[in-house]
Amino acid sequence: MLKQHSQLIQICQGACDLITVGAAWLCAYEIRFRCFPYHRMPHAHTVSLNLLLTLAVSALVLAGSGLYRPRRDRSFLYELGQLIKASFLIWVIAIVAVYFLQNNHFTRGMLVIFLPLMMSGLMLERGAFKAGLRYLRRKGWNLRHALIVGTGRLGQATLNKVAANLWTGIRVAGFIDSDVGPHLQTVSGLPVLGGVDQLQELVRSRGIDCVFIALSSERSDTLRDVMAQLENTSVNVRVIPDLYLLRFRMNIAVSDLDGMPIISLRENPFAGWPGIYKRTFDIFGAAFGLSILALPMAIIAVAIKLTSPGPVIYKQQRISLGGKPFNILKFRTMAPNAEEAHGPMFACPNDPRCTRLGRWLRSTSLDELPQLWNVFIGHMSLVGPRPERPEMLERIRQQVPAFPLRLGVRAGLTGWAQVNGYRGRTSLKKRLQYDLYYLNNWSPLLDFKIVLATLFRGFRHPNAY
Repeated sequence: MLKQHSQLIQICQGACDLITVGAAWLCAYEIRFRCFPYHRMPHAHTVSLNLLLTLAVSALVLAGSGLYRPRRDRSFLYELGQLIKASFLIWVIAIVAVYFLQNNHFTRGMLVIFLPLMMSGLMLERGAFKAGLRYLRRKGWNLRHALIVGTGRLGQATLNKVAANLWTGIRVAGFIDSDVGPHLQTVSGLPVLGGVDQLQELVRSRGIDCVFIALSSERSDTLRDVMAQLENTSVNVRVIPDLYLLRFRMNIAVSDLDGMPIISLRENPFAGWPGIYKRTFDIFGAAFGLSILALPMAIIAVAIKLTSPGPVIYKQQRISLGGKPFNILKFRTMAPNAEEAHGPMFACPNDPRCTRLGRWLRSTSLDELPQLWNVFIGHMSLVGPRPERPEMLERIRQQVPAFPLRLGVRAGLTGWAQVNGYRGRTSLKKRLQYDLYYLNNWSPLLDFKIVLATLFRGFRHPNAY
């Protein structure tokens, strides 16, 4: 992450990038002019000049995209995003150059071929380069040594994260804390090397590259002492915010407002393109489900009508996105007016309110098939936290105050908590934890995984009654 001699690695990375761009340019040239002969073949010096100009522009754009800053804690997905942006910018500059310089040797056909070759080449080359570095770091090469200031839960959590990501090449030498005494010699198997007043000396004597400050919010005075100790050193400093230990957190994000860092504790994971993707997935998924399940749903409707009086579809008010109520649709499984005597209550085994057919529909979750229409019209999503009744939500809020965090997104027909067994009369805290895991780790692949899990094991469940 952090020594100046890492410039050698960045130079090698830059050289590999330029070789890749040059190879993509030459391949585009060969494909355009060799496979599809052109009436004016460019001269060798023109080809060389255009190649040098392309490499010069590429070097400036790639460097300006921050791709050569030594950050070992940066994910490869972030690099891929920056590579895509940089590739498009290089391509646009090439187009502008063709237009203004009227360079007929840099044809539109060649530019069309050049972009995908360059983009895919850079991704593969960067992936291979990063995989090579990770392999070397796991073998003990190119390591960086760190200290963690703070021996509490936050400091130990920081150690666990670093230890779980050995590909970064960061190795923790030990802990520093102001409360050092005979009773505190090791933490999580690593030594407590000294107090904050010894930090500067330890950084120099042990060749430390990075210091993680992992102090609780109550110890802000200690943070000032730590920064004073590090003023005359060249180590990189990383502050781990105490927010990490929030019991229930949802999609924490860091942003910037005119140079002022802002930490968002509740960022909607479906803002922007994820929301567009998810709604599209819901519409097509619900339409597909309604089309293939039309006949079974018709059979169930007829069976309900023949076995008990009352309507086929039961509407019940639930809470979804933003706390807004909506009418959820279900096949009726109880006798009409079943809740008049005792009011709203959770379902239980052998629920006397259920009809014989209704009990079977509930055990197989087939009573929830009409909710595909709720998904199609936008009240719900295919995947998300299960919606709660307004009356039940008030009771749940008293037991688990953070439960309404789930209302930041659309309720789901199925969800991560459901496929992991937390449905019906199960732990509300566990359900919340699984729902927040889904919101914090959402991806299209996770949605697809949950849908498949629901199809193969999510219909029948011991808590479905």
